[in-house]
Amino acid sequence: MNTSSAVLNAPRRRVSGHPLEGLGGVAWLAALLMVALATLFRGGNRSVALMALEALALVVLLGWGWRALGAQGWPPALGAGRWRVASLALAAAPVWVAAVQLLPWLGVGALSPTPLATAHALLAGLPVVACFLVALSGNAAQVQALLRLWLWMAVAQAALGLLQLGGFEALYFGMDGAEPVIGSYASKNTYANLLAMAVPLTVLGLWGAAGRQRRGSNGEKRSPWWSVLALLTLLAATLASTSRTGIATALLVALPALALLAPARESAAGGRGGWLRRLGWPALALGLLAVALFMGGLDWVERFDAERLAADDAVRALTREATWQGALAYWPLGSGLGSYAWVFPRFQSPEVGAYWLDLAHNDYLQILMETGALGLVAMALALALMGRRALQLFSAGRGTWNSTDRLAVACGLGLLATLLHAWVDYPLRIPANAMLAAFLLGVFLRQPVTSAADPQKVKSRTYV
Repeated sequence: MNTSSAVLNAPRRRVSGHPLEGLGGVAWLAALLMVALATLFRGGNRSVALMALEALALVVLLGWGWRALGAQGWPPALGAGRWRVASLALAAAPVWVAAVQLLPWLGVGALSPTPLATAHALLAGLPVVACFLVALSGNAAQVQALLRLWLWMAVAQAALGLLQLGGFEALYFGMDGAEPVIGSYASKNTYANLLAMAVPLTVLGLWGAAGRQRRGSNGEKRSPWWSVLALLTLLAATLASTSRTGIATALLVALPALALLAPARESAAGGRGGWLRRLGWPALALGLLAVALFMGGLDWVERFDAERLAADDAVRALTREATWQGALAYWPLGSGLGSYAWVFPRFQSPEVGAYWLDLAHNDYLQILMETGALGLVAMALALALMGRRALQLFSAGRGTWNSTDRLAVACGLGLLATLLHAWVDYPLRIPANAMLAAFLLGVFLRQPVTSAADPQKVKSRTYV
C-alpha cells in the first residue's frame, strides 16, 4: 500500500492512540483553546493575552503530569533511556533557570539583577513547554488536530494580511498601519515568520492530496486545491509583508518541502501518465511560487538591494557585538532571563545611543547573555536531539518514509524557518511563534513506536 498520503490530509476519522498516550478531557480542551488564542492578540505578546495563555498552559501541564507520572506512565513517543531523559531535561530548562537565577543563594540572594523580570519570563515559557510536551506525547489524533488548528490559524492570519492591503484601518486593530501587512501582529517580521513555519505543512497537505492514494475511507476523492489556495495565501502574504528574512526563510523551506515531501513512488502503470505526474506537479509547484510572487506585489524586491541591506544591518551588527560583550561579562551564570532591556544599556554602542533596545535581534546571543552556560547547554541539547532525529529519517532513505515520517520532515522544515530567522530577529520572544516552534520540534522528535496493529505494515512503525 502506498503510504505517501500526508497525515494532514488523512480522512477525519477516529485515530486510536496508544493507551499510554494522549491528554485527558480538560487538559485537551485547554490545549485547543491555547492554540486557538495564541495568534489572535499580537501573537500573545500582550499582558492579558499572555496571562490567558499561561493559565491554559498550566492546566495542560498539570494534566500531562497527572497522566505521565501517574498510572499510565511515560508516553512511548518520548522514547526510552537517555533520549527520553534528554527530551525531559530540555522541557525542564525553565526549572533549571529558576533554580539558578531566582532561588536565594547563601549570602548572595537571587542571582538575577531583575528577579521580577526573570519570573515573568519564566512564566511566559509555560505555553512553550506545554506545546512541546503535548506534541511529544499526544496521541496521533490529537497531534493531527492541533497541527491542523495551527495551520489554519496561520492561513487566517495570512488572509487578514492580504485584506489589509485594501487600506481598511479597522483591520489593524489599533496599530498605526505603518507596516501594510501584519495580520493581528505588531511586527511584520514576526508575522512573516509565523507564515513561513506553516508553509511546509501546507506543502505536505498538497502532495498528500495529489498522491496516488488520495481517497478517504468512504472512497471520496480528496482535492488538492484547498492546499493550493492555502499555500498561495501564505506565500503571497509573506511577500506582501516585505519582511526580508520572512520571505527568504519561507522560500528556503518551501523549495525543499516541494522536493522532499513529493510522493516517492508512482503507480505501477507508469507510462505517459506517470511522466505527466512527475513533470506536471513540479511545474505546478513552480507556478504556485510565481503566482504568489506577483500576488504579494513587488515592493519586497527593493528591500533586497545590497546597499540597503548593508545599511539596515549596521545597527544590528553593533547590537550583536555589544550583546556578545554582555554575554562575556555575565558568563557563566547569565544576566537573568528577561533582563536584557535593563542590563544592555551598559554595553550599548554610542553609535546607536539614540535607540532604546530591549531585544538583541539575535535570539541565540540574547539567550546566551541572559542565561549563560545553562542556555548554552539547553541549545546544545536541542541540537543533539534534532541531529539524532534527522539521522534516523535520512539514513533510512526517503523511499522508506511513511506518512508520519513525512510529517516529521515537514515539521522539521517549519522549525528550520524559525531557527534561521532567530539569527537576525526575535521570533522566539513572541509567545505564539515560540509555541508553534516548540510544537513543531516536539512532532519532529517523536520516536517511532512499534505497533502490532500497524494498518500500513511499514516496518511496523507508526506514531500511535
